[in-house]
Amino acid sequence: MGSNVFQHISLESPFQRYLSTNYIPTDAEIKQIRGNILPDCEVELARLNSLIQDLTAQRDRVQDYLASHKALISQARRLPQDILGEIFLACLPTGGNAVMSAREAPLLLGHICGAWRSLSFSQRRLWTSLHIAVENFQRPEGKSGVVEWLVRSDPLPVTISVHSRVSNQYPAALDILIPFASRLTALRLSNILSKEFLALASVNAPLLTDIHIDFGDDISPDEGARILASNIFLGTNTKHIAIISANPRSLIPNTDFAWGHITDLCIECNLGYSVRNLGLDSMHSLMQGCSRLEFLRIQVHPAVNVAQSIGAPLLLSSLRGLTIIKRGPIFNTLLEYLNNDLRMPQLTKLHLIDLYPIVGEAITFDRLADHSPHISDFCFNVLSFEHTAPNIRNLRAFTSLEKLSVVVWAPRYAKQYDVFDRDVIELFSTLTSPDVDNTLPVPSLRELSVEMGDMMEGEWMSFLQYQVDHSTKFQRLHLHLWREPDTDPVDENRKGKLTQYLAAGLDVSINCTIYPDEEEAFEDD
Repeated sequence: MGSNVFQHISLESPFQRYLSTNYIPTDAEIKQIRGNILPDCEVELARLNSLIQDLTAQRDRVQDYLASHKALISQARRLPQDILGEIFLACLPTGGNAVMSAREAPLLLGHICGAWRSLSFSQRRLWTSLHIAVENFQRPEGKSGVVEWLVRSDPLPVTISVHSRVSNQYPAALDILIPFASRLTALRLSNILSKEFLALASVNAPLLTDIHIDFGDDISPDEGARILASNIFLGTNTKHIAIISANPRSLIPNTDFAWGHITDLCIECNLGYSVRNLGLDSMHSLMQGCSRLEFLRIQVHPAVNVAQSIGAPLLLSSLRGLTIIKRGPIFNTLLEYLNNDLRMPQLTKLHLIDLYPIVGEAITFDRLADHSPHISDFCFNVLSFEHTAPNIRNLRAFTSLEKLSVVVWAPRYAKQYDVFDRDVIELFSTLTSPDVDNTLPVPSLRELSVEMGDMMEGEWMSFLQYQVDHSTKFQRLHLHLWREPDTDPVDENRKGKLTQYLAAGLDVSINCTIYPDEEEAFEDD
């Protein structure tokens, strides 16, 4: 075949010198081209196209033949089913629950071949997580697909997340999910109405350990007081409860209550820093009613504070982690409350996020350190040398402190404070100045994170050098520097100095961010 491919036509043209030029042929030349050259070329082109089609078909047959035999001897065919099953499990998403999509595992695995389909359907563990879009329940095949999915995992525990773009569409989903409630270990519901959740709240879910509810409506006080006391929490071993609501205050009853079943609780407002967040009075009532709390994350608002006298301090003997979030001037009031009204002897983690001090007498951490001597992970804001410098010095009182995160300055607070270099100097000086008996100031410190304005590297370089010279337990420094445009906070000279600390085994990272425009910095005020 190859010897006959190019023998029928010559590509030497009598018009070669005119090709690819602006030459206009004469009538006689046009007649010659149309009569002799074009027909011959078109015939030859048709012949070659026919040959190409034949060769392509032959090539495809050979390729299919080869691929079939390679597949016959492939290693995947020889894998034991238990190994292949483990590979299937490794294909599941790690960032969330599996979705009902033929483009992702586990459904994708059933579209490869019949053997894989049979194996995937028989692997119960492949079907123990599911993310559901409520809109899928508008179609009959969507409902049946969810049921088939959950039946495949029976009787294993399951984790389920449900999301709806539009409120008021949950009833159909709940009707299908409630029969499987006894197998739930984790449940996440997004944009659900409070009345819809209360329809689910009466079920018995004995395996449930993690539940996250993001309400899509304004919860009334009557409905709110029933939520955390509902059977889905009371009758389970629930460890972590997270509730996001437009009106968190409605979740706390106005009368005495005892929720001994709650050990790990997060309450936040989905309207941001709203006056509907809990005040210190509601927070106190909540902690008083949840005597077995181990971890609490809560947003507060300073509008309503705890009464001046509440009697004896509240003992939270099980509390190990406390995170309080509020961008607002509540720092002094909160410290008074932590110092005077709470006793948390087992506390190891204390994060006070987006809280800044107000003008007034400085409050210190000293009594807090006495009452909670085991704090090892501490996060707070400085932002005002006049009122919080004593708190920096009080860090020495936290003898178990291993991880410290401090906000010295950030653009979001610039309306209240300037860049306080004194705070930076005070911070690093406190952490490197030995006590009178020549002991390390914070002997257990392993990790330090500081957010501040850009500055000369002297203070934190000296801090790192101190760790190297004294062979301390310190391991990691992270700096978040806010800087002016067109400046390089990590210039070549500074990089060279950092190299020696990296070589000494320290982990040093610097994140640099340019100052935002003023409107951008305060757009959420």
